[in-house]
Amino acid sequence: MSGCAETVRFFWHGSQLGPYQLMGMRSFVDLGHFVELFTYDPAIIVPAWIVRRDANEIWPTDHVLTYRNDISRGSFALHANLFRYAMLHRLGGWWIDQDVILLRQELPAQDIFFSLETVDPMRATNSVLKFPAGHPLLSECVARCVAAGETPLYGETATVLFTEMVSKYRIARQGRSIDTTYPLSTLDVPSMFDPARRDQLHARCENATFVHLFNEKWRRAGIPGDLGPPAGSFIDDLLLTHGFETPSARMEIDDVRRWTACLTLHEEVQGGQRGIQRIPSLIM
Repeated sequence: MSGCAETVRFFWHGSQLGPYQLMGMRSFVDLGHFVELFTYDPAIIVPAWIVRRDANEIWPTDHVLTYRNDISRGSFALHANLFRYAMLHRLGGWWIDQDVILLRQELPAQDIFFSLETVDPMRATNSVLKFPAGHPLLSECVARCVAAGETPLYGETATVLFTEMVSKYRIARQGRSIDTTYPLSTLDVPSMFDPARRDQLHARCENATFVHLFNEKWRRAGIPGDLGPPAGSFIDDLLLTHGFETPSARMEIDDVRRWTACLTLHEEVQGGQRGIQRIPSLIM
């Protein structure tokens, strides 16, 4: 195990874990780090290379929050927003979204880590976070999530809230370039399954530390989790790199294009929703 090994923490709720859900966590283990996975459901099978943690240690509940009001209806990502802030407030360290792949061994060496998607106006992301335990930003985020309950639209307690808090607590200077965490965008999801785009996507990831795969977009598009990706695609490479056998039944790229045709429209809808929300100006 490398001397730079760190513990990174994830949350999962819902179906059993398959290759698409596991390869992000496996990428951290393969590069020498320790993975802890918080879950409420004791029936979820967790591989031996993951340390299982009871999510009730962080946020005791008998009801896991889901989005109710928009195109992400039914997604447990709403609860994950609350959980990440509560977990970091209590334990500190690293929070990683389950669909993030680690691309290089060393994690950024700083006490606070997040990425800035844009600077003017500021937009901060919260898929990869590092904070010291007890930071007041985190406790305020928890309180806001609790107050919001299940009323938010997608992103309101994620990037929208986190951006507001980064501005309020004047920590924008600690944000890293979006290219560190998001060398690919949501609109690249179809290309991730296209063998003809594999090399281009790998090249765009060369200087990044992480790559986010946007599994929520997969869910919205109806990309089936029981089928393997097209052979030779970017996703196929990631599965093979981290030791997962691809299901023998594979998707066809034409089907992927059809399933994901609505993603651009979804992004436009979300962009319109964000546009009518007031995001505070950058306060340095």
